Amino acid sequence: MLEPWNDRSILPPPINTSKCSYDIDLIGLKHACTSIIHILSKQSPLHKESAIFSRFVYKFDKKFRNDIGYKNFKKVNTALRRYLVVGLLKDVQKFLNVLPSEDESSPYFPTKQMLEYVLVRLITFSKIMFRITVCSKKASIFYLNRIRRGESHWMCLMPYALLSRVWSLSLVLLQHSSKWYSRLHQYLNQLPDKGVSIFAHDYEIPDNLDTLINIQNINKVGRFEWTQKLSLDVDAILVEDEEGELCESILKYVNNINKTSIKTAKTEKPDIQMTLPVEDRVVDNMKQQTMKNSQKVNNDQGVAISREMFKKLYKKDTTETNPVQKEKKIINHNIENVVDGNSLQKFVRDEEEFRNNSDEKSLTTHLSFMQWQALKTALLKLDNPLKAEKLVRKTKKIWQNKCLDYK
Repeated sequence: MLEPWNDRSILPPPINTSKCSYDIDLIGLKHACTSIIHILSKQSPLHKESAIFSRFVYKFDKKFRNDIGYKNFKKVNTALRRYLVVGLLKDVQKFLNVLPSEDESSPYFPTKQMLEYVLVRLITFSKIMFRITVCSKKASIFYLNRIRRGESHWMCLMPYALLSRVWSLSLVLLQHSSKWYSRLHQYLNQLPDKGVSIFAHDYEIPDNLDTLINIQNINKVGRFEWTQKLSLDVDAILVEDEEGELCESILKYVNNINKTSIKTAKTEKPDIQMTLPVEDRVVDNMKQQTMKNSQKVNNDQGVAISREMFKKLYKKDTTETNPVQKEKKIINHNIENVVDGNSLQKFVRDEEEFRNNSDEKSLTTHLSFMQWQALKTALLKLDNPLKAEKLVRKTKKIWQNKCLDYK
């Protein structure tokens, strides 16, 4: 059998009023009802978020129908639809309209059954808000994981932002509902009990909503218990000190290692045998070879040669010591050197190379890239079988119009 807060078939009790034998705080009861109406009537942001939820569900339904995060996302959407169906605002307004005015001498109060119905609808409202907070928290974990993996913003970031906004709004309403319930429940036994109860005889309305929904531990509800958990043996890494206690931190552990390494370095004796480095050995070998060569030269008595042979050897030595330096060709890069099609192509090719290398010889440094491209295409179009004089004349004209005039 369904509980009364989860049963849609329960109809509201008839509107009845009767005199009350208790002295009821009418101002406090009206204030509690008006605060509920004041807050619930300003929930247009939540209604807008629920409309956006339905759009996202329509867009994601086929693509992410097997995703766990989307399944929780869809649960939030169904809970928001249930929230729109529950008419808590209308029920509280009906109850407030039945309350008597403060000026009446013998006031007639609504019955106990009417307040019980309002309290049950308030439990339904809080259960829906609790469902929204838990499911949105579960769904946000999966969408946050998508954000960390760098997926598309409309697939992960926008749903995550939507879930965070709905979660904050529903959590605030859940906290308000617990306060509303505690304020209205204190008047339950003071109102007159007239008529038949709309609930089963064994059902009792809870005294406190916090214990029913466990609002205090709401942060723990919605956490996942992962099946794969890693257990690290930290004690195996640590080392005991002189007093037999474990090191308090990693820094002490590192300091102990450094101290032990310094002690071992001091206790070890250095090797007595000294070995020369490789460079010293090479230098010593070269010195020995030079000494041997000098001894051979001193012992050399020489060979008699002719005067002609001596002149030939002398000429070879002078040419080797003083080689003839070739004159470097000085390249004169100028538009005046263009006399035919080949020289025009060479001029354009050299100019482009100078521009790319940022050379001082470049003549078009003041031109932009697009201006240089226009000048280059205009000059290369002249590379056709024309007379040399005509080609030179047209080249200078283009150079004047597209290069010199821009200075």
